[in-house]
Amino acid sequence: MPKKKILVIDDEKNLCFLLKSNLENIGEYVVDVAYSGEEGLTKAKETEYDLVITDFRMPGLNGRDVLNTLKDMRPNSPVVLCSVYHDDISTITALDIAKADGLITKPFDSKQLHNTIKEILADSHRMSKAKIKKEARDGKK
Repeated sequence: MPKKKILVIDDEKNLCFLLKSNLENIGEYVVDVAYSGEEGLTKAKETEYDLVITDFRMPGLNGRDVLNTLKDMRPNSPVVLCSVYHDDISTITALDIAKADGLITKPFDSKQLHNTIKEILADSHRMSKAKIKKEARDGKK
């Protein structure tokens, strides 16, 4: 089974390194990192990722901007917001949460992170299969 491609976008380089090494050590994922929203969007335009994890609070393009742009580019691609939730509670809106496919709070437990990612990827796979079946039934290509 091919490894799933994940993009982590966070201005904290140490967190990017931690997420990358943690997820790649599982053996199921290949992880790219970007240290800004702008860099993340550039990578997402060049490569189709199975999942994008983006920090909510970053200088320049913040997580909301990244989330909205990614959902405009590929509406069915899963995007997870990563946040120190108690700091961002006043800025993360219900609309952000509704658009995002998940929310991971910092600090996070590695097992919880992996379980969240697995659930989101499984849901995404089921939705893709359902869409393909519906299009086949409707005669669309």
